[in-house]
Amino acid sequence: MKSLNNQRGVSSLGWLAILMSSGFFLMCGFKIIPLYADNVYMKNGLKSLKELENPEGGFDGVSNGIIKSQLKNFNTVNNVRNSEANNIKIERFKNKFLVNLNYERRVPLFYNIEVVVTFKNQFDSSRPHDCCTPPSE
Repeated sequence: MKSLNNQRGVSSLGWLAILMSSGFFLMCGFKIIPLYADNVYMKNGLKSLKELENPEGGFDGVSNGIIKSQLKNFNTVNNVRNSEANNIKIERFKNKFLVNLNYERRVPLFYNIEVVVTFKNQFDSSRPHDCCTPPSE
């Protein structure tokens, strides 16, 4: 009979612990997942730069202004309101250009604890189909 008393289920303190831990993880998810969703849209914006490629297969005549306006239009259409979307750095070389969109976002979790998420995205015109992660450093 003693074994039946030990097998009654989770106590009220156990349920409280389960609810608190699941609430914590849900709160973290609701604050962090939108950051990754915005980054997916920014990566898709960088991928849209492939449309600027000439039919001959080059990016001749593509200026920095055209690149920035293409990304700005893409972000406007897709409702990306991230202020870091404008932190575009374009590096030009002899036969290619690199578009870097590197940023970090801070989200307050609770009290004085913040979550910092860092994103590094790069479009390389010499390999436009391998967008959007930078080569290993």
